[in-house]
This record gives sequence, C-alpha cells and structure tokens, in this order.
Amino acid sequence: MTNYISNNLDDIAENKIFLRKILDLAVKGLMVVNCQGIIIYINKSFETMHHVTYEEAVGKHVTDVIENTRLHIVAQTGVAERDEVQIIHGHEYVVSRMPITEGDKCLGAIGTIRFEYTNELKRLNNKVEQLKDELKKSNNKINKNPYTNFTFDDIIAIDETSIKIKEIALRATSSDSTVLLLGESGVGKEVYAQSIHNLSKRNKGPFIRMNCSAIQETLFESELFGYEEGAFTGAKKGGKKGKFELANNGTIFLDEIGDMPLNVQSRLLRVLQEREIDKLGSEQIIKIDVRLIAATNKNLSELVKKGSFRKDLFYRLNVIPINIPPLRERKEDIPELIKLFWKKLQVKLGVYHKTLSFGALNVLEDYNWPGNVRELLNILERIMAVVPANEITADHILTIIKGQDSAEPVIHANIPNNLPSLMQSTEKRAISEALVITNNNRLKAAKILGISRALLYKKMHYYNMID
Repeated sequence: MTNYISNNLDDIAENKIFLRKILDLAVKGLMVVNCQGIIIYINKSFETMHHVTYEEAVGKHVTDVIENTRLHIVAQTGVAERDEVQIIHGHEYVVSRMPITEGDKCLGAIGTIRFEYTNELKRLNNKVEQLKDELKKSNNKINKNPYTNFTFDDIIAIDETSIKIKEIALRATSSDSTVLLLGESGVGKEVYAQSIHNLSKRNKGPFIRMNCSAIQETLFESELFGYEEGAFTGAKKGGKKGKFELANNGTIFLDEIGDMPLNVQSRLLRVLQEREIDKLGSEQIIKIDVRLIAATNKNLSELVKKGSFRKDLFYRLNVIPINIPPLRERKEDIPELIKLFWKKLQVKLGVYHKTLSFGALNVLEDYNWPGNVRELLNILERIMAVVPANEITADHILTIIKGQDSAEPVIHANIPNNLPSLMQSTEKRAISEALVITNNNRLKAAKILGISRALLYKKMHYYNMID
C-alpha cells in the first residue's frame, strides 16, 4: 500500500512538472489569479518578461507585480477582455484576460500576452503583404502573357501630364495603328509598349522586342526578316525566323528605332505597307499580321532634316505619337512610384523589415532623376540591398546618389539645404501622411502625430493645407 501511494505521488509530481513545461512553452506571459486578485501561478516567460521569480510573485496582489493590469477586475466581474492593448515596461502588448468560472461563480482569471503590438503587428502585416504579392504573382503566372512583364497597373499616373499620356495610351489599345513612343532614356517606354499590347486584341499573341541600337548593321535584315539555310556564310542549319515572323498575330516593339540604318528603313517601310516579308536567300513571300510599336529617345524630325531618317517612314510611324515626359517634369508621380517599386523589391529581395524615413522620401522626391524611372528603381534596389539599417535615412540616399567614394556633399536645388527648411518639409509631409491614413479625420490624425487637434489646425493653416 505504501509503495502504491508513493508511486501515485511520483506520478502526480511528474505530471505537474510536465504540465508546467507545457505552460512554459505554449503560452507567453501566463499569469493566474484567484477571485481576490492574488497571483497563484506564473510561467517562465512571465518571469523573464517582468524580471520576477515565481517565489516573488505568487501570493502577491496582481497590481503589486504588473502595471496597468485589469486582471483582478476580470476575476471579480467574470467579464472577459480579449485582445486589449496594455503598456508593460514602456512597450505595447496585446493581451487577453479570461475569467475562470464554475457555474455562476467566478473563481479567478487567466492573463496571457498574445503578442508585442508594434513589432508583431508589423511582422504580421509584412507577412500578409508578402502573401498578397505571392498570390498576385501566382495569378499573373496563370493569366499573364509569357512574352511580357508589364500592364497598365504598372504605369503610375498621378501628375496631370501623366494622366493625359496614360489616357492616350489606353485609347491606342483599341486599334492596330502604329504607336511611336518618344522620351528620354529610362522614362518607361517599354512599360507603355507592353501595356498597350496586353490590353489590345492581340494580347494572346507574342510580344517581340528588338533594340535597334544593339544590332550590327550587317545583321539587321537577318534579325528582322530571317534567313534560309545557306543564305550566307555562317547561316544556321535550317535557317532562322526573323522578329517579324516571330511576332505574327502579335506585336513587334522596335526600341531605339532612330538608330536603324537607312537601307533597312526602306525594307521596313515596305513591310509596313505590304504586310509581307521575304527572308534572306528565299524567293517566298510570307504574309504577316503584326502591329508595330516603335520607340526612340532621339528627335526623329531632326534626323529627317539631316537625312539620316526617311521622311516617309517617319510619317508611317508617327500615327499615334506618345511623348512620355521625364520624371523631373512629373514630380507628383514619384511617391507612388516609390511605393510600387518598394513592394516589388521586397518580394524580389525577400526584405520586408526596411523602411524609408520622411527625410529619405523628401530627398527621393526632390532629386532631379537624370536617369528617370530606371534610375529611381536602380537606386531603391541598391538601397535595399546594401544599406544595413532598418530605417533608410536621407544621408543613406544622398551617399548612394553621389557615390560611395566621394566625400563631397550632395546638394540639389530643390532639396532643403538647411535644418529649418528640412524640418518644415518633414513636418508638412508627416501631417499629409497622417491625414491620408485617417481619411482626412483631423482628430485621429492629431492622435497619430501625438499633438492636440488645435495644434494640428494651427500647423495646417501655417502650411496652407486647409482649403
């Protein structure tokens, strides 16, 4: 009998240890109080978080051990409080307080920490954004034309000029007319070309790109129109299809068309007029159904005057001209471009914890971007890849724009170059962001900014932000 009792006591002790291990591992910040609010149990993570031992806490009233608690109130009222924010040691935590009842009687309460509010919420939000991006990416793989990467969703148009340009491009999708995309290098001409193709009736067909500045003059005709086997020394066995034949029933995009040699221009003109091609070394005529979108960063009218570009081809190309302005002339697009690129780079690089400070955003928005949208994307990717800090500052941006090896400060005409100007610019942007987040609710915006509503009104008057 004595052995039986001894074994049972050993089992109880072992089960008690086992249960405590489970509670230590499974629940964060666990605390149990009786109906008087006296602590009767805490787990290991509670000890660690509150810098208190089991012996020091158990037997004391909960208000003597933890700040801002309402666990004793829940133990008295029997009313649960789920997912409430509680300040503990200066940090925000999301906690739950659950009553322990037996029939109509409340015996006590259990308190647990769900997660640290700021850090965990940010992590969960980043995870949601990551899953949304992955879902969108997965859907795109199913639905997207395999020849293209861009649609009109990738074209940011906030600036009035950009809106008009995008509207012209959208109208161009309804016909097969030739489109001529004009603008500096890096403004996004191919993004427009692919977007037009993807919204046109040819969106199921191929989108074939050729950069005219990257092709040797002797190879132009074979690249564009193809060749038969034995057409010239070194010709591939079986011949080769040209870009026009590959683009049949789709779109051909001739980038940097201003660099096309004159002798090839004449052949291109005939293709556009007759809608047929003949391969090198072949007498067979091949009918084609192709839409042409051309692009250049050169002034074709000036090239026509100089005799380096055919006038008749220029008129054939210039049916729907779309002149895309440089990024410095559409400043209002920059904030949204930054948001779009930052999200894409997070997915591409797998970096979700880095953020841009207000000062960094000011520098990016005020910089003149001689390399246009392409330069903006490259700078953002470099920042995300090489800057170790979690918050990217104005200094990080300026250093990367100027170059790592240069000690010379970067000052641009549009960037506030003194502390008061920079502070005012940052303050104005903070107010704007808060108003956007709260859908122009000024009371909520004031709370986000940590100021009174009266002070917010005063600052909005100062910055002429009230209509």
